[in-house]
Amino acid sequence: MYSNEQYLKERFLEAVVKGELGRPENSGVVVTLKEFKAYFSDIKTQYVSSFMPAAAFQPGQTTVTHTKFLFRVRRGVYLVHADAIAEFRTE
Repeated sequence: MYSNEQYLKERFLEAVVKGELGRPENSGVVVTLKEFKAYFSDIKTQYVSSFMPAAAFQPGQTTVTHTKFLFRVRRGVYLVHADAIAEFRTE
């Protein structure tokens, strides 16, 4: 059984890979917190608001981990690390 974080991460990456969430740009797939919350409107807790900020890399970090896989572009806008997408596709 998945923990909430793993389960939402899987759902998130699946939506990104399918093109249901985010928009492709030269640097990768960009997802806003607003569209994330709308897409996952079935989640009624504050977890949906904290998921993306919690998954963002700390300054200087660039390697994907099981909990860190987003770059914060600016407030409310995130870039999905290409390695996270590649790892998801191979699972």
